[in-house]
Amino acid sequence: MSLENYWAKYDATLARVRHERPDTFAKLKAILDAFEPPSSGDAFFPGGADDDLADALHDAGWGLRFVEGSYVYIARHPRTGARMEHVEGDIYDRTKEAAS
Repeated sequence: MSLENYWAKYDATLARVRHERPDTFAKLKAILDAFEPPSSGDAFFPGGADDDLADALHDAGWGLRFVEGSYVYIARHPRTGARMEHVEGDIYDRTKEAAS
């Protein structure tokens, strides 16, 4: 994949998050997995651009709490309670842990 195609696909993935407004981790994961399969987390989405997943999640209605810099944060959907943790591109479903 060319660098130009990579960034076009990156931008299209963020646009999908904004447009589809996923309200569960499973719906978010389906969008992100179409960009790139998971590495060590439940899903994966890299940073490194002016626009990033945190911005798209915020625009899609998720609440964010940054834990460390811009690369470690927790996002929660206010209506469904779905919860995820982002650590340097690796994304973990924390919904079940939040319900415990």
